[in-house]
Amino acid sequence: MAVKHPTSQANPPWHVAVPAAAELGEHPLWDVRRQRLFWTDCAAGTVHCSDLGHDTVVWTAPDGAPIGVSLLRACGGLAIATHEHIVLLDSDGRADRAPIELPIDTAAVRFNDGSCDPAGRLLVGTTGGEADGLGELFSVDADGRVRRLLGDLTEANGIGWSPDGRSMYFVDSGRPVMYVFDYDAASGRLGERKEFARIDPALGYLDGLTVDEAGNVWVAIWDGGRLHRYPPDGQLCDVIDVPVSRPTCPAFGGGDLGTVYITTARGEVGEPCAGHVLALPGAGRGIAPHRFAG
Repeated sequence: MAVKHPTSQANPPWHVAVPAAAELGEHPLWDVRRQRLFWTDCAAGTVHCSDLGHDTVVWTAPDGAPIGVSLLRACGGLAIATHEHIVLLDSDGRADRAPIELPIDTAAVRFNDGSCDPAGRLLVGTTGGEADGLGELFSVDADGRVRRLLGDLTEANGIGWSPDGRSMYFVDSGRPVMYVFDYDAASGRLGERKEFARIDPALGYLDGLTVDEAGNVWVAIWDGGRLHRYPPDGQLCDVIDVPVSRPTCPAFGGGDLGTVYITTARGEVGEPCAGHVLALPGAGRGIAPHRFAG
C-alpha cells in the first residue's frame, strides 16, 4: 500500500484580516446572511463582528469574566457560552430567552469550544484546565433540553461534522488524538468513538477545527504554528505554516466560502501577527456554519 506524505506549505500568503491583538482569539464564524465574520476573544469576554474593514464588539460579558464560545442562531442572533450558562441574544443583541443552565460546577470547570450540528443542536464542552478528566461534552436541543454526551475529558475543543452529517469529529486537547464518531443527526446520538488522526505531542496540541465541502478536516495546532488538513481517511495530507505559534481555530468565509480565516492567541515576543485574525485565500471551499435552532 502506498504511503501518503503530507504536502508542506511553508510561508503561504496569510494576511491580517482583523488586527485584533486578542489575548485569546477563538472560533471564527462566517455569517453568510450578513457577510460578516464573527469571532470571540475568550480571555476578554467579548464577541466581535467584522466586515473585514471595521471590527465591532457586539457583546461583552457583564462581569468581565472569560467566555467559552459564541455561535450563530437560526433567528439571526447569538448563543454565547459564558462563565455560568448559555446566553441567547436576538439579532439586535438583546436577550430574548432565559439563559440555558447546564449541570456543571463553575468553580471547577469552564466552558470551552462548541459548535452546532446539522439539526440545529448546540454542542458545547468544558475543561478543568490542568485537571485531567473533569471536562465534559453536552448537547442542547432547541427547547433547552440538555444531555451529557461525553465525560472524562481534559479540554473539550474542536467539533465538526462531515458534509453529510453522519460523522462527528472531536478534539480533546489534553490528548494527542482527534476522534471521529458515527453521528445520528435525527436523534443527536453518538456512535462508537474511533481514532481519526494522531499527532506527535512534540509538535503541539490539536485545537479548533473546521470541515470543508470535500470532507477534509482542518485543525489548528496550538504551540505548533501550523494548520493540518486531513481527508476523510484521516491521513495527514497538508501542513500549512501559520505565522504565529498559537493558532486556535480555522473557519471558511468570504463570499464564496473560499478563504480560510484563523484566530490566534498572543504568543512569544516577536510575533507581530499573534492575536490577530488571519486569512488565507484560495485554500479550499467551506460549508456555511450550522445554526442553533433555539
